[in-house]
Parts: sequence; structure tokens; C-alpha cells
Amino acid sequence: MITTRLKNLSLIKILPILSVMVLPLLVIPSQIHQTAYAETSDLNAREAADISSKIIDPAENIEATVAAIVLNIREKPSLSSHVVGKLKMGTKITVHKEQAGWAKIVSSSGVQGWVYEYYLTKDAPSDNQTQLGTAIPPSAELMPNSQEPLLGKTIVLDPGHGGIDNGTTSIVGTPEKTLTLSTAKVVEQKLKNSGANVILTRTNDMYISLQQRADSSNQNHADAFISFHYNWSNDASANGLTDFYYQNSKDNPLALDILNEVAKTTRLNIDGTRFDDLYVLRNNSRPSTLIELGFLSNTQDDSVVESSAYADNVAQGVYLGLLDYFSIKK
Repeated sequence: MITTRLKNLSLIKILPILSVMVLPLLVIPSQIHQTAYAETSDLNAREAADISSKIIDPAENIEATVAAIVLNIREKPSLSSHVVGKLKMGTKITVHKEQAGWAKIVSSSGVQGWVYEYYLTKDAPSDNQTQLGTAIPPSAELMPNSQEPLLGKTIVLDPGHGGIDNGTTSIVGTPEKTLTLSTAKVVEQKLKNSGANVILTRTNDMYISLQQRADSSNQNHADAFISFHYNWSNDASANGLTDFYYQNSKDNPLALDILNEVAKTTRLNIDGTRFDDLYVLRNNSRPSTLIELGFLSNTQDDSVVESSAYADNVAQGVYLGLLDYFSIKK
């Protein structure tokens, strides 16, 4: 937890190394609620073959609006397909074809491709048109096992805090350092299974300086550095996910892809990406981001993030976010 750690100011006095950290910022969530949060996945090839495509008559083209913070446009109707563009929430598009939960669209700017139709809202329903965005997406277990985008990539995962630095504490008494480490280990296994070379800045309850964390990324020439934290606020209503970047061109694309997919898989509210002068990002020459995975001071958030399934959902979101990030870079 970086942004609102009022309880740990005494720790800065004890540990000079932490004095380089920026004074806490009060995060006031914008309370952006997604109209549709769900695990993004594709049908496997066999199931997809059983579902016929529906070509929409030009006279009955479906006008729709993007209902996700960022929606990827892919070359083909598959999560492993190349990303050819992105659409922001509220963008108007026209659907020309539907296939296995995907929609072939053309945006108002002329960009064409396939998007997952669960994240579309039809503008003007008519009796002879099928409503978009009403079916629950298929389970992530059905996602094709395409590992190529992550194969050989070096990903540095940074579990925040550790050792004498507890971070914040949840409303039920769990130290932040415990949650960040357990989360990072689940993400590590997910990414290793996808062919990535994964490095953890710490693997147990030990103190690691901020410079050591940044060095792990720089010295290993990381393709991506992700620091995990959990948030706290004196405002008990503050909730959701926040993702930080330092250098817009280098870091924000990674932050945006990770946050967008983690929001879908965890179904927590989202507060967007934002700039912050954080040490592990400022002193990091590699693409890097720091994500706050929910407010431990919020009753609803805490009940979610301390559940047995949460780390798995975060891991799935990080995996999908990295697929998006490396696909768009090709």
C-alpha cells in the first residue's frame, strides 16, 4: 500500500532507506463502475466449430457502445490473436458479424476487427436483433493454451513490503506484506506455466530495499516489472483497484493492460491508471507498474481480497494483461 499509508509514518523514521518514498497521496476513487466485469476467455476450437457465425444483414447492422475501460480489437475472434487496436469506454461501433461470443466491428474512425461482445451494449434494441452483452462469458478454463506471447519473456514480480516493513494491515488483522507475497507466488506459477522467465524480488518474509527491487528489474533486463500492493484509506468507503506508472510512454501501456484485465477477472471497481513519483518506478529503466489490489480498509474489498480465489483471479488478470501488452507490441 503506497498511497494512503498514514499508519506507517513511524517506519520511515526507523528505516532511512524508506525516506526516498513520496509522501502519501489521498486516493479518492472515482467509483467508475463497469457495466460488465467477467473473466475474458475464448471457446476452444472444437466448441467454436459447433457454433455457427451470424452475418448481420447491412440493413440490420447493430449499433453498439463500448462498455469497458479499454476494449481490445483483435485480428481474429480469439484471445491469442494479434491486437490491432483499442477502444475506449463510450466509443460507438457497428457490429457486422457475430461468432462464438465475438463481434466483428467497425469503429467510427474506421478501425476493423473482432471484440468480445460481452463488453458491448447495444444502443437501440429492436425486435429482430439479439441483445449484446447479456450472456456470461465462457469459463477461463476453456481458453486456448497459446503461450507464445509470454514464451521467454522475463517478468519481475515485486511483492511489496516484507520483514520489519509490514505495510498496512487489513480490518481483520492481516499484514499487507503477507497478502502481497502470497499473491505474487500464485501469479509466478501462472506465468511460469505460460513459458515466462519469472523473478520474484523476495520469496519469503524478508526486508528488501526499494533500490534492490528496482535493481532486480534493471539487472535482469525485465520485459515487465509489476509491484503488488494493497491499499488503505481513512475513508472506509474507498474501494477498488489503482495502477501507477512513472513514465507515460514506457510504463502506462503496461499499467493500462494489467489494470484492465485484473479488473475483469476480480470484478473489483477500477480507479484507472495514474502518474506517481514512486521509487521502484522512477529508478526502473524497464517497463514497470505498481498495482494496488484493493482497499484493506473497506469491508467489501477486504472480504474479496482475502478469499481463497482472489489470488487466482489476480493471476489470470495479470496473465491476460501481459498477453495484451506483448501482442500490441509486436
